[in-house]
Amino acid sequence: MFCTRCLRATAARRQLPLPRHFSSSLRFSSAEPQLSTPTSDAGEAPKPAATSRSICPEGTVLNGLNYTKGGQDPVAMKDEDYPEWLWSCLDVMKKADAADDDLGDEFSKSKKQRKLAAKRQKALEAKLRAEGNLEALAPKVPLQQQSINLPGEQGGSALDNIAAADKREELRKAMRKERRAKIKESNYLKSM
Repeated sequence: MFCTRCLRATAARRQLPLPRHFSSSLRFSSAEPQLSTPTSDAGEAPKPAATSRSICPEGTVLNGLNYTKGGQDPVAMKDEDYPEWLWSCLDVMKKADAADDDLGDEFSKSKKQRKLAAKRQKALEAKLRAEGNLEALAPKVPLQQQSINLPGEQGGSALDNIAAADKREELRKAMRKERRAKIKESNYLKSM
């Protein structure tokens, strides 16, 4: 058995000569200059270069991606062999993250979130004004503060009763949301 320190020390002391390759032929310049970009006729569109979508060339062993015991690491294939949806998977995730970042709450504790909400509200109002929908700009009275009677009759049809139940459920959710917001606010103020 050899000591690893001894092997490393021996390898460090031993200098391998670097092979140098010299070209014996001389380069002659041709009469026609070499252009870095190919030329095309005036009416012809330039051909797009074939770009590789993956970061590793075909045949590269992908170390560490094997998940079966005793199996071998997978080998990269040509870009054409992979399904088309694979190349857009990460784009969908980025769009979802961007949508989450643009959220904002008017009543948030964070000043940044409040600014985002105000900016989003102003953009929405400008869009509605441009469309000419002035009814949508009218201030909305919260459902729990409206003074309307809920639909439904004692001898009404089943559809009327279902509609009344839906309205009651909607009102209950709105009231619960308002109560939660008040509790959050009071807890925040108590902590100050």
